[in-house]
Amino acid sequence: MRRLALAGSLALVAGCSRSRPRSGCDLGAGPCSAEPDGVAVRLELSPRPLRPLRELDAAVALSSGGSPLDGAAVSVRLSMPGMYMGENRAVLAPLGNGRYGGKVVLVRCASGRGDWVAEVSARLPGGSDVRARFPLEASE
Repeated sequence: MRRLALAGSLALVAGCSRSRPRSGCDLGAGPCSAEPDGVAVRLELSPRPLRPLRELDAAVALSSGGSPLDGAAVSVRLSMPGMYMGENRAVLAPLGNGRYGGKVVLVRCASGRGDWVAEVSARLPGGSDVRARFPLEASE
């Protein structure tokens, strides 16, 4: 029984610890890009520094083979690794020339954590799906 309680306590501590972004890009510092399945995905959140409870502009650019990719259904989902923070997803509007935009809000974590992941999902013309994940640090 004592072992179980200790294991549960360690899991809680590990779940609430701050993790650092694993990729070389941090959306808190500037735009990030990825190329899943041959589609270039660029995401920018502003204004910076990224802060909780402030409306942020989300700008996504999609291209394939160097040409802008219009006609996609694009959304951005914000989540915190290892901690459920509720559903936080924004559908972005097409702006033309492969660009999509909208508003997102980072919620405030009661534990003080600021590590988040922004996931861009795009349903491309023709029905295929593309996803790209980008880490970010929110400032208090």
